[in-house]
Amino acid sequence: MKYKLTKAEQETIIHFDEELETASIYTHDARLRKKLMELSKRSPEQFVLERKGPQGLVVYRIPKRCVGIRPPYSEKRREQQKMEAKLNGLPFAEKEDAEHGTN
Repeated sequence: MKYKLTKAEQETIIHFDEELETASIYTHDARLRKKLMELSKRSPEQFVLERKGPQGLVVYRIPKRCVGIRPPYSEKRREQQKMEAKLNGLPFAEKEDAEHGTN
C-alpha cells in the first residue's frame, strides 16, 4: 500500500540565506504550485522548476526579492478587493480564457 501524506505533512518550506540572491520553495500547496507555474511561464529564467516529486511536490528556485511578509488585509480592504474582482475579473482569468479560446 502506498503511503499518503497527511495535510500536516504537506509542507511549504521557503529557504534562503544571506549570500545568494535566490530562494528555494518546496511545496505541496496547490494554489502556490499554480502561482509558481504561471510565474515560470511568464519569466522562465527567474522562476525555475528544479524538481517534481510524489503527491504534488514541486521545488522552485525564485528571486529572493519575491519572498515577502506583509500585514494581513483589513476587512474593509478585503471587501473592496472582492468587489473589484467581481467588476474587473480575476488577474489570471483573462490569460486563461485566451488560452482556452473562451475570450
